[in-house]
Amino acid sequence: MQKGFTLIELMVTLAVLVVTLSIGVPNFSIWIKNNRINESTRTLTSALQLARSEAVSRQSVITINSGGNWTNGLTIYTDTTPGGNTPITAGDTLIKDLDFSMNGITVNSDDVNDFVSFTSSGLLNEGGAQRTFRFCQSSGETEGTSVTINSVGRAAINTIDNCP
Repeated sequence: MQKGFTLIELMVTLAVLVVTLSIGVPNFSIWIKNNRINESTRTLTSALQLARSEAVSRQSVITINSGGNWTNGLTIYTDTTPGGNTPITAGDTLIKDLDFSMNGITVNSDDVNDFVSFTSSGLLNEGGAQRTFRFCQSSGETEGTSVTINSVGRAAINTIDNCP
């Protein structure tokens, strides 16, 4: 009796492995892309929830400022300037500075401002309007997610299928 595998057994095993990988690898790359979008969405949503809760607990205007680009990081601080929309100044208190990179993700806002402010009661400081952020793949897929902050300051995450 001989020990080992025959050439046919090895070829069949290799063929099964190739078929399995050809099915699994594309699905894995889609899973990675979706995971990036979900992580980016959760990061912004967590920052919004932190800013809103700090606004209520500190009884002051809290601002999240992106510094012009929502994909590179955020600064959360108490904003002592009336209107709650300026970059951090000497009288403001830094709450959290988030440095992150959303590689392969584009974030678009429905507003030209690079900040979001919450009033001391936790309401969105946008004059009654809501804000929406869209998270899309830079590679051009049409599916993504959005974060909408309503006028009372609550953030909702939705799936979208009209990314640019």
